[in-house]
Amino acid sequence: MMMGMMKLSMWLLSICSSMVAITNSYRLLGYRSSSSSYHRRSSAYTSKDNNLLIHRSTSNSGDGDNGRSIVGVEVGVDSSTSSSSNKLPTPGSPVIKFINKDTNIASMSVAIAGDITQKAYSEACDLFNAEVRQRGYTVPGFRAGAKLPPLYLNQMFGEDNVKLMCGNLMSSAIQDECETTGMMFVGRGRIMDFHVKSFTPGQPHVIDVECDLWPSIVYGGERGYKGLRVTVVKDLMDSEKMEKIKLNIRERYLVLESQPKGYVSSLGDVAVVNMRGYEKTDKGEKGEPLPSVASGDKVEVLLAPGKFMPGMVESLVGSVMGDTRRIEVTFPVRPTGPGAALSGKQAIFDIEVLEVKTRVLPEWNEQLAASIREGMTLDQLNDEVLKAMEGDTNSNIEIARNDALASALLNITSISKLPESLIEENTQSRFQAMLSDFKEQGSTDEEIQDMMTPEKYGKYKELSRKNVEKIVMLGMAFRDIAEKEKVVVTDEEMQAQLDALAVQSKQKGEPMPDIQRAREEIENVLLRKKVFNAIASYAEITYVDPPTTTTE
Repeated sequence: MMMGMMKLSMWLLSICSSMVAITNSYRLLGYRSSSSSYHRRSSAYTSKDNNLLIHRSTSNSGDGDNGRSIVGVEVGVDSSTSSSSNKLPTPGSPVIKFINKDTNIASMSVAIAGDITQKAYSEACDLFNAEVRQRGYTVPGFRAGAKLPPLYLNQMFGEDNVKLMCGNLMSSAIQDECETTGMMFVGRGRIMDFHVKSFTPGQPHVIDVECDLWPSIVYGGERGYKGLRVTVVKDLMDSEKMEKIKLNIRERYLVLESQPKGYVSSLGDVAVVNMRGYEKTDKGEKGEPLPSVASGDKVEVLLAPGKFMPGMVESLVGSVMGDTRRIEVTFPVRPTGPGAALSGKQAIFDIEVLEVKTRVLPEWNEQLAASIREGMTLDQLNDEVLKAMEGDTNSNIEIARNDALASALLNITSISKLPESLIEENTQSRFQAMLSDFKEQGSTDEEIQDMMTPEKYGKYKELSRKNVEKIVMLGMAFRDIAEKEKVVVTDEEMQAQLDALAVQSKQKGEPMPDIQRAREEIENVLLRKKVFNAIASYAEITYVDPPTTTTE
């Protein structure tokens, strides 16, 4: 028992340490669509796979000037400027300790109300109790799965660890307290001192917090971001692209052609068969007939792997018209949904091959157009192909335009201080995305774990620093321009996208994504598009044809 308790204590101690580290660095001042008094908007610049989320309080957005004042204190004043550093905070009244001019960081103390500390402590105890149940640990005097009192949890996992968990659970409340200062924050704050020894559930609790402030942003040139000049290479609408689209359409509407008697079927062909299915008895003989769904006349069996139950296609390859075959198969295991009644059953099929057909590409003609849609002519089909090409071309041109505008904007943008919290936040996000990609590409859990060491993350951070700084700078510039140009996403636009997402999820049979995350992503996408269009409306854009290639 003691050995089990020690293992659990050590395991949870490591988990708590990791969670506290994450809490201290990244949980505070995270994105939320709104609060009672303040509204956060976010925008992002995305170039190919680069994503950035910028958080900025807009309670005192002013008229868009670069100078920012915070509750009567100019951003960047000397750190010695602090008239209330000895004052204790109370819930709803945080104390700004100092603002560092060089680092553009504000330090403050916030007080969390007693009812919130009590709720967080209860939730923390519930989490630790759930861990005890999940791992099957028992405590003398308590039945298995019983809820343990806090005193026992403190002894098992350490009282400080139980209390520190509350920092993560109170992150929203801490954020609310910080926002009452009216400061313009960027990124997420950091808990500098949780004062764990003085934490008492049900009593107000003081926490020291450090936050990055919105820096000054200056745009060079005579007209700043309103005077960009870029050259964009147009996407070439060539005959090769048109032929690829036509080929794709023809492949989707393959024509079946009957083959003469004696033709030997192969993969890719279609066998037209009469099939009768029976349950296989323990003696290997035919038993009761299978449901009608597993039998039929003139059934077209596409001879392609994975199209029917394993063994059916393989046994029909090489058949000819007039063949009769006995095929033994095992139905795939399907606990629910179509085919669940036959899940895992062994069966015998009597097959009679009536005909073998080959699939051939249809000609690009009137007959193909009519097969795609009743009444469609070849001219109409050609027009739709051209429209598809134009849409694809316009999309590519817009991407090229946005990349050119982003590059030009980066060249004229100066930011007084890039917040380290945003750089770290985006580096971690990209690192996690990289690990996910490796996982999808077949890397083992052991290989992934080997890449998750502090040393390798530090190396990744060093190598990606310049690129991340560029992404952060562009994201902040976009957020600033969105405010200056009063670019917003309306409730109607947001709801239309959410409705479309709901329809798409229903069609795919998938659950609706988390609404809050969906709202954030939709707002980012729509704002990004609007900001690009705003910049483009001022810019001088020259579109040129792509260079031609000549062959000797």
